[in-house]
Amino acid sequence: MLVSILVPVYNTAPYLDRCMDSLLNQTYSNLEVVVINDGSTDNSLEKLLAYQEKDERVHVFSYANSGISKTRNRALRKANGDLILFVDSDDYIEPDMVEVMVNALKERDLDLVQCNFVMDFGPVPFFRRPTGNKTFTNLEALHALVGEKYLNNYPWGKLYKKELFDGITFPENMKGFEDTCTIFKTIANANRVGTIPERFYHYEQRMGSLTNCMSLATVYGMRRAYQYQEEYLKKRFPNEKFSFDQAQYNTDMVLIYTLIVFSRRKDDPKFVGANIDWSKLNFSPVMKAAYEAWLKLAELKLGDSIVDMDENTRQILENPPADLDWNKLIDEAARKIKPDFEKITPEDVAQIHGLASAAESRLHSFEGQQTEPEKSQPDKNQTAQNEPDTLEKTDLQTVIKPENE
Repeated sequence: MLVSILVPVYNTAPYLDRCMDSLLNQTYSNLEVVVINDGSTDNSLEKLLAYQEKDERVHVFSYANSGISKTRNRALRKANGDLILFVDSDDYIEPDMVEVMVNALKERDLDLVQCNFVMDFGPVPFFRRPTGNKTFTNLEALHALVGEKYLNNYPWGKLYKKELFDGITFPENMKGFEDTCTIFKTIANANRVGTIPERFYHYEQRMGSLTNCMSLATVYGMRRAYQYQEEYLKKRFPNEKFSFDQAQYNTDMVLIYTLIVFSRRKDDPKFVGANIDWSKLNFSPVMKAAYEAWLKLAELKLGDSIVDMDENTRQILENPPADLDWNKLIDEAARKIKPDFEKITPEDVAQIHGLASAAESRLHSFEGQQTEPEKSQPDKNQTAQNEPDTLEKTDLQTVIKPENE
């Protein structure tokens, strides 16, 4: 069976040799490496073309920068294999990964098989608890995925039958967590899903990557993705009940972590917790205590205002629609709490100076009138005294106005 290894590349030249060598030195040789260069500005393309020249199994395609989802969709369209394997270009795999996973898929009559991975922090590896050999129906696998047991939402580390992607594409309008909106659908399309215990995949942790530089908008995008999963599964399997409490808990903890580590008081950050059924979580009392302690720490750092917002914003953050533009949402929520104002242009400055000069001129005129007693005209003097305030309250309002008007 031909295995198509799909590699999206964007400015990862320092890691490419390690990645490509790990793919081409597999003990399983019946494979092709489909590489999509997503508008790299370093020498990634030069390196890739050199590999294509040396090995006929390498197929390089280059496009203007379009983002990870479009790049993966292009790779899927270019794939000729019966089986699909994703590998990110800054990661690498063990030499026998493909062979062992192909054999497991055949011998256990699987449509999708997942291995374990190692998180590489420079020279220091981090080993997560392995999943072991597990076999699931698609519904059992979905429950395990939603409960964050045994299976994960990463596209890499999995060998798929190509037909699992029939009618499925990565969403091209998202910035982050597009995998969470996609990979679960391939599991839903499968008949049998399995895991193996080997840690074959090496997941490189780089400074500046999404997981190392979080923002509230990004993490609310995580909530959006899980909401999308939940709505999709309700429609596709209406008689099945899926519990997203563990995913909601984990998302909330990442939100609170982001508040503590990356947020600043002057940005007026906002936090809305999920409606978690604590009885559905293992070690619930400990997890709830940790949750409350972290949230209190965030409030100490940023103030009680992190949970203060208008009701409409709160409802949106609690129950986001699947197609919501999260960056736009955060901007709009910020304006409702603390409006932004348009920058004053040079023309505005000139107009302000003109108004100020006019006001000053009228004030001097009034002061000159005061040097000559005119007791018979008190009303006129009172009117002149009020004119500068009248100008300030009316004309200046038209110069500085909220941006959202």
